[in-house]
Amino acid sequence: MAALFCVVALITRFAGSPVIVPILSIIIAAIALVVGMRSRAAGLTVDQPVVFTADQVKKIQELKSQGQEGSAIRQAQLWSRGASAEAVAEAVRKL
Repeated sequence: MAALFCVVALITRFAGSPVIVPILSIIIAAIALVVGMRSRAAGLTVDQPVVFTADQVKKIQELKSQGQEGSAIRQAQLWSRGASAEAVAEAVRKL
């Protein structure tokens, strides 16, 4: 939608319309871009369950036994991209 309004701004500018029309088109394009980005970001924050494979559990337990719980949590966050940071940290602490 934002791209469409940008094209409209270019066409109206080269067509000789008043200067305000392309400016309004660019403003509308910016609003459409912000709305689109917010709606996309809202869809990405769906919390996924935290599930580890046997190898991942072994690696997490190894890091925790070495006193590196923070590193274990960060590694688990890399493995569980769809889960919230709090859910991953809680799952690591339970292991």
